[in-house]
Amino acid sequence: MTSASHPTATNQSLPLGDWLAFGDALRADDSPEGLLGEVVETLRRIVGSPCVYARLRDDESDTLHAVAFAGVEPQLAEQLQAAPVEPAQYQSLLRPEYRLSYSYLVPAEALPAGVPDTAAIAPAAALLTPLRGRGERLIGVIVIAWPQPPDLATVRMVEAIARQAALAVENVRLAERSARLLAKEQLLAELGRAVGATLDLDTILRQTVDRLAAAFGGGLVALLNETNDLLVAAAAPSLADMVGQRLPLLDGTLAWVAQSGQPFVIDDCRIATREALLFGPDVASCVIAPLRSGGRVIGILSVVSRRAGAFNDEDVDLLEAIAAQVSGPIVSAQLYAESQRLAAQVQRRADQLAVLNSIARIVTATLDLRESLPLATERIQQGFGYPQVDLFLIEDDASELVLVASAGQYAPSRVGYRQHINLGLVGRAARSGRIVRAEDVASEADYLGLSERLDIRSELCVPLIANGKTLGVLNIESPQPAGLTAEDAAVLETVADMLAGAVENGRLYQRAQQAAALEERNRLARELHDSVSQQLFSMTLTAQAARAQFERNPARVPALLDRLQETATAALAEMRALIFQLRPPALRDQGLVAAIQQHAQHLAHREGLRIELNVIGDERHARGIEQPLFRIVQEALNNIVKHAAARNVQIQLELTAEQVRIRVIDDGQGFDPSARPSGEGRHLGLLSMRERAAELGGTFAVHSRPGAGAEIEVVVPLRGRNAGSEEGMGRRE
Repeated sequence: MTSASHPTATNQSLPLGDWLAFGDALRADDSPEGLLGEVVETLRRIVGSPCVYARLRDDESDTLHAVAFAGVEPQLAEQLQAAPVEPAQYQSLLRPEYRLSYSYLVPAEALPAGVPDTAAIAPAAALLTPLRGRGERLIGVIVIAWPQPPDLATVRMVEAIARQAALAVENVRLAERSARLLAKEQLLAELGRAVGATLDLDTILRQTVDRLAAAFGGGLVALLNETNDLLVAAAAPSLADMVGQRLPLLDGTLAWVAQSGQPFVIDDCRIATREALLFGPDVASCVIAPLRSGGRVIGILSVVSRRAGAFNDEDVDLLEAIAAQVSGPIVSAQLYAESQRLAAQVQRRADQLAVLNSIARIVTATLDLRESLPLATERIQQGFGYPQVDLFLIEDDASELVLVASAGQYAPSRVGYRQHINLGLVGRAARSGRIVRAEDVASEADYLGLSERLDIRSELCVPLIANGKTLGVLNIESPQPAGLTAEDAAVLETVADMLAGAVENGRLYQRAQQAAALEERNRLARELHDSVSQQLFSMTLTAQAARAQFERNPARVPALLDRLQETATAALAEMRALIFQLRPPALRDQGLVAAIQQHAQHLAHREGLRIELNVIGDERHARGIEQPLFRIVQEALNNIVKHAAARNVQIQLELTAEQVRIRVIDDGQGFDPSARPSGEGRHLGLLSMRERAAELGGTFAVHSRPGAGAEIEVVVPLRGRNAGSEEGMGRRE
């Protein structure tokens, strides 16, 4: 049965505070009957049983006597007290099919009739949970009327309480034997409180060895690690040199204790030569007791003496009690430490992912490497806490590395520094295309240290590789020897991949920008040749004709001068139109809508087009990005003039707080967007608009088919855009 199908077990679980309070209550009682009275009351409340009682074993008669009751009528309790039970009476009930963990759930119909035990339990089933002391010796049994179906989780909780109760009972019995043992039991109780109040393993081990030293004069704690090696984790001052030492488990006493889970006493270590070598020549006798938890040995406790035969049975019992007292807290502390380690690892991974995400946002926010690479380098240095981070890029001729960004103690004084690719660890990473990690740069023959970085002790160089080509190197430096680990290399390899993609995209963008600028210059050259240049040539011819007629036929000169003036006026108008395309004054003085309107009117007048502009919303939403938006519209209209053969054009401009949407629609001849462009002009025009939209973080789409006109749609999101980034977008144009 799971806890989901039986919620009572979960609801009745004892929180840590109740466990501690319960333990304190057990330690506060000075008799076995009082202890078990607390136990049966607690179990009755947890399980929801109608009655619970406990029997203790009489060491002399070996019978089990009822000593504590919860929910049992007084008359029936008297009958139970008056009827001791022989251990053999339970044997017939302890069948394999009734076993749950190391308890037995006996059905009501299987209980013997006519005995007080059955009268107390029936008609419910009986859960028999043994009380076992050290060495798994049976000291009693807890009987619970179990009205519900089997629930292994609740049974194990009962067993845990039974184990604690059994230990408490034996501790009281030990305390009753002698005054000396009473003092040691007080020491045990203090240890229990000390180790039960903390989850720090070092504190638990220190408290344990301090008590061992106080009670026995010296001792140690050794724990099994993940590889099943027994390592000394803590020791009293007399054995302090053994801390961290590995104890042999292949054979001998330690192996027997670890395998059997039983204590072992060596009265004379001089005879047992292996143990004499283990503890040193000053140790004459010792006791080794196992630390057990969950049915397995997790380590050992050992106490030593310089006197042979120094330990008796009571000492062994006390050492076992200490082992039982600290085993649970040690396991809990180990589990807590492991959970903390895993939590720290998860947090570290989360922090790394957060830094990686922020780096990804930086390198994808802009294609301008001069802006993105310094920001990304600074984020790497601050996000991962590296002392110094440098980013080198390989020059186009692949002969030199140039420091383009730096962050940390020495940044940015050396930005622009050049280094030949054949020099240094950075050059080695660039040439090989592999990560170079130097735990001690002093041992690296090709280490090239800068004069102001004399304190650098370790270095990590991660190449930036895109499409199989090394573009640069991410260089991390630390003043600590071995300060950069393989984990750092793995994380920075991901960072280097991001940076390589950003560098590759940035360089492609720069080439596209250069191509677009070249195309724009070529277009202006054609415009100047087709219009202004032709008109200037006509003006030259007219002026020459006027000069010639001035002497021959002066009457014709005024007409020639009029023609010269008309041609100059037309050339001036053409020149102004070209200047307007480069930087329309209306965009600066009147805003985006006015600039588009003026440009459309001029183009319509010049080309004989009908251009309609529809604006929805407030153009103030586009503040800071007017220039690239205007260029997108301008390029769309230029494409229509050059390639569409259209008569009507619609420009739709929607401006909201969330986004800007631009649609330019024409009724021209259209084209197949998926086909290879037949002219470079159309190709570069579409590419230019797509890149401008991407630079703004927007989308670009073309809808067209042959004979059905074309539609250009650009959507630029505005939500979350800050004024600084908007202005930066505009300035990049």
